[in-house]
Amino acid sequence: MTETRLEDLECPRGIRMELDYLLLAIEALDFEAMDAILDCLRYLELSDQIPNRVCLWRLRNTNPLRRNYQRGKLTISQAKALVKVIATLANRVNTGLRLLVTTMQQMREGKIEVLGLQQNQAFLEEYLRRFVYLHHQRMRESPLGDEELKSLAQDLLLQLLFSSGTAGEQRLWYSLTAGDQ
Repeated sequence: MTETRLEDLECPRGIRMELDYLLLAIEALDFEAMDAILDCLRYLELSDQIPNRVCLWRLRNTNPLRRNYQRGKLTISQAKALVKVIATLANRVNTGLRLLVTTMQQMREGKIEVLGLQQNQAFLEEYLRRFVYLHHQRMRESPLGDEELKSLAQDLLLQLLFSSGTAGEQRLWYSLTAGDQ
């Protein structure tokens, strides 16, 4: 009888979906993010978990909301590798994340015009437009409208910022696993 290691167990559906959405948000921030993700996997020496672009694509397609959904398996160790990558990339763009999150707050408070921050608003709107576009391209028909997708994109920005600081990797993993229970 073979013993199954905890790291080899399959991730729950919610974690698979959330990781894919966070990667989608990173892609919306930078269209060259896929190369950055692959470079980060090599830099963090995680190529044994996720060796190439095709493997990454297959793992992301374990999200049941994907158009190309595959009943593949995302293991706990692969999920932890993705968490490391997300936290590392979020840390690299921490300043940009802070700018976008601050801009979101300023828009809610109606301060953009007063402060003359229309350029920051344009950056935020471009991110939201890209996220909605990528979501429509990659996900199945969604009951969410564009405004709800923009709200999701904003929530993901907050989660990326939350994951970008000291102990970001641990905070992200805890938020993923705590929400799954």
